[in-house]
Amino acid sequence: MKPRRLIGMVIALAALLAVPASAQALDLSGLSAAPTNTQAGAHSDVHIHMAFSGGQVKDLTVGLPPGMIGDPNATPLCTVAQLNSDTCPANTKVGSVTANATVSLITIPIIGLPVSVTLDVNGDLYNLTPQLGEPARFGIVLRPLNLGGLLPNLLPPVILQSGVQLRPDYGLDTVINNIPNSTSGLDTTINSQDITLFGTAPGTGRPFMRNPTSCPGPHTTTFTAVPHSGSSDTGTASFDTTNCGALDFSPSFTARVGGPGQTASGVPTTAITSIDQDADEAGLLKATVNVPNDFNPNAALLGNACDQASFLASSCPATSVVGSAIAGSPLLSAPLSGPVMLVASGGQFPNIGLDLQGQLHLLLQGTLDITKTVVFDGLPDIPIAHFELTFGPSPGLLGTTRDLCVPPAPTFHADFLGYNGATASVDAPASVDGCGASTPVTSKKKCKKHKKKRRAAEAKKKKRCKKKRKKRR
Repeated sequence: MKPRRLIGMVIALAALLAVPASAQALDLSGLSAAPTNTQAGAHSDVHIHMAFSGGQVKDLTVGLPPGMIGDPNATPLCTVAQLNSDTCPANTKVGSVTANATVSLITIPIIGLPVSVTLDVNGDLYNLTPQLGEPARFGIVLRPLNLGGLLPNLLPPVILQSGVQLRPDYGLDTVINNIPNSTSGLDTTINSQDITLFGTAPGTGRPFMRNPTSCPGPHTTTFTAVPHSGSSDTGTASFDTTNCGALDFSPSFTARVGGPGQTASGVPTTAITSIDQDADEAGLLKATVNVPNDFNPNAALLGNACDQASFLASSCPATSVVGSAIAGSPLLSAPLSGPVMLVASGGQFPNIGLDLQGQLHLLLQGTLDITKTVVFDGLPDIPIAHFELTFGPSPGLLGTTRDLCVPPAPTFHADFLGYNGATASVDAPASVDGCGASTPVTSKKKCKKHKKKRRAAEAKKKKRCKKKRKKRR
């Protein structure tokens, strides 16, 4: 073959396999994000697709719609050390990843063009130990070990981490930073990426992903891609949920008031209110609680409200604190907790502010009006197993207007609205503490000891009966 013809063939081959030169802007296209099963609240696999062109993606943020959540307690956690050595236990897997990538193998010296190969690289998504302040973190392992069988054992696994962040709208962002643009020194461009988040964790059989509990939507996923060089691009993809009427919505409400020395008329008293839900109920969108006329707010405290900026910065003065709050969820390894504060609303009455901290940070505000009605609206669409507010006798936001020990018990009224449009109402007579003589702790211990002695005597009697039966036989 003549040299000129050989060179021509090499140039043609290189042109077909060459990596396209990076443009000034990275483009996102073909975006999609939707569950396989659109039933509201369903534990369904969620498929996400992204295509990239015009550059090499460096940072990627996928913002899931509010209400689309994953349960980090559905599996054990893989450690960072296990992730980095590609030894995450199988029961920590919560998804799969496929990246279509173009890898530059060699550069032809004569023409300076790289010879490349484009292939799908498969991998797994693991439930990784989160960093401080994160609700969750994912570990990603892509395994381009043999370039589709072309070059066995050439490339090691690509290890990435994806932190999860809570947005102000209570949606979750998954963020992957520093995606490499080379693999073992070989220039690499990611053309597209597919992610599947499992509805049920295969290693444990426990539900992982959950659809929003509102209908129909749209439920919109946002995408932001930042290249190694050049300008970024953003995009969105939406889906609708269906059949909200099939979701249960039956929150319960309880109240507890009083305490030693706190039941007489005209004294500051304790009031504890609790809302409880089952894990698979529709999310609680709005809660309205009417405080009965047996209590009045302490007007002197209403002027100690924290300003909005300080509340948002979690720096309210101690004088604005009037209680405490707890929020437990099956998605959390421990309940969130924090102070309850009066927050300036710009109106006649301050708001009730909650600064809940722990595995994640939630700032919530409810309104208070002249009828002693407290309303929390726009609550996050996440399963809340237990939500509790406590107002103590100090500083004493609530004071009694009568003797609480005289029947009838104070009755709280609560109205609830679910994300699925369902409503529920509860009239809850409060349990009253501090009435009558309390039972000494010692008497309980004696009672327990008496029960133990009685059970021991009964056990001995049974043994004697068994021995007598054996002798008769």
